[in-house]
Amino acid sequence: MIGDFFSMLFALIGTVCIIMLTYYASRWYARRMGPIAGGKHIKVIDRLVVSKTGSILIVEIQGEQYVMGVSDQSVQILMRLEENIPFPAGSDMVGDGLKGLLKGDSYKSLLSAFKKRRGVD
Repeated sequence: MIGDFFSMLFALIGTVCIIMLTYYASRWYARRMGPIAGGKHIKVIDRLVVSKTGSILIVEIQGEQYVMGVSDQSVQILMRLEENIPFPAGSDMVGDGLKGLLKGDSYKSLLSAFKKRRGVD
């Protein structure tokens, strides 16, 4: 009886340790690799998905911004923007991870999406 309790307790502690280790390893990797959307000279300012395989992007390349159409088949520059759109503050892809998701109203919208999906009000 007590042996079963300790074995279940160790399994629970091990699971929590693995989850925490995975969380911190993914944060370290994301910080090391930099933002996903861009490099040193190229930044994706905004992206709008217009179909299953197509998107419209605003891309900044060495201080100049372009509107681009991207699909599975091609990448086209649609136009060069005359006035630059500012890169959104706080758009760091690393972010606060789970803390940032749970902070503010983010968790409420996530919860309402789950409820709507299940048909619960």
